[in-house]
Amino acid sequence: MWNNFFNILNKKERIILGLMSGTSADGLDVALVKVSGREENTKFELLKFKSITYSTSLKEKIIRSYNPDISTVKDIAYLNFYIAKKHAEMIKSLNWEFDLIGYHGQTVYHNPKEGYTLQIGESDILAVELNVPVIFSFRTKDVALGGEGAPITSYFDWIFFRDRKKTATLNIGGISNITYLSEKKEEIIAFDTGPGNCLIDSIANLFFNQSYDKDGNLSKKGKINEEIFNKLVSRETKYLNKKTPKTTGREIYNENYLSDLLSYNPYDLIRTLTYFTAYTIHKNLELHVPEINTLIISGGGAYNPVLIKDIKSFGYNVEIHQFIESKEAIAMTILANEFLNGINSNIVNVTGAKRECILGKLSLP
Repeated sequence: MWNNFFNILNKKERIILGLMSGTSADGLDVALVKVSGREENTKFELLKFKSITYSTSLKEKIIRSYNPDISTVKDIAYLNFYIAKKHAEMIKSLNWEFDLIGYHGQTVYHNPKEGYTLQIGESDILAVELNVPVIFSFRTKDVALGGEGAPITSYFDWIFFRDRKKTATLNIGGISNITYLSEKKEEIIAFDTGPGNCLIDSIANLFFNQSYDKDGNLSKKGKINEEIFNKLVSRETKYLNKKTPKTTGREIYNENYLSDLLSYNPYDLIRTLTYFTAYTIHKNLELHVPEINTLIISGGGAYNPVLIKDIKSFGYNVEIHQFIESKEAIAMTILANEFLNGINSNIVNVTGAKRECILGKLSLP
């Protein structure tokens, strides 16, 4: 076992499997990546990518776990092992070969303000089932050092887009986050802007029995309701004005967040939520990094033309990311590679941590 691990450590080029399951709980993103080098000299090649959709049952289990009012310790303990077993099954079905895994796990609760975060998906299950080392828990060391532990992809953004001026990467998953790019790592600004797809998805599921608003077709049938919009802005004002670094999550943007809005026309509600999501992205940029004029967008939200049009309406140049779906899974391979290299991969001015640190833990077969 140790000989195999030392052989991986000594490789100049590694084949790493990156696994990402976001807060939308749509499925598992799997990226097979050839990685070499370190820090600014990191090189990578995306060999294969697959997004494996979760069953309705698994998605419901995950989303239920976000709500502390109904989720129990037993639920979380069970789900920790259950998710990992499902992930192992999914990876086995691909029949890909790789040296190791970079595993994000499933975030079920994120509260760095009070000093804790939880990503479930037992790494030992993957290590044993797939017989490879697993690098996991990329957020916790930063949170232990007083940081936000997020956005998780900022290091990747810095390595590959650091030469872009007045530009930010915007990932629209369940939660939206931005990274303001700079050649100097100490000048990077990154934070969560608030909801991404999560509120839109909730209404699509609740009223239309759809997991998301495909192509914005539901939003297109509605109108922006000023009364709904003003209520949403009012409850979001505190987070909008909060200084960076800052993060948020599904523990905030869940069914309770929308409970007093469910009597409105569902089409108008989902249209207004789409515009509100674009507004929170814009308002955060206006308040905290007003020099940005270009956004490089990735994540599922990039496929929603209504949301993209709303973002453009605030005056931004928009580019769709080359790795629109695979970015976060690729980022896990970069973080895993830096763990093996012994390189600090948190960015303290992004997260607010007390010092730089090596992110990740090791699970051996």
